[in-house]
Amino acid sequence: MKEKFKGWGWGVLAFLTCPCHLLLLIPLLAGTALGSYLAAYKTPAFIILGVLFALSLYRILSKMFADKAESQSMDCCQPARKEMKS
Repeated sequence: MKEKFKGWGWGVLAFLTCPCHLLLLIPLLAGTALGSYLAAYKTPAFIILGVLFALSLYRILSKMFADKAESQSMDCCQPARKEMKS
């Protein structure tokens, strides 16, 4: 059951930190300290949220495709090693 929700927290973080959602967050947070910071410093907020968004999106995609990568093994194609005599 736990594997079913793998990366769910990263998905929520990606949704909340998406730079396009910042335009919706500023009016929602109006009157709060975070809202006033976002309104005053839009450019640094866009940069910070953009980096967080990219990181969380990378983590989601790496967790989604990790199962497929683990199931594919290349062990059968490795050449047999020769034992060296000492």
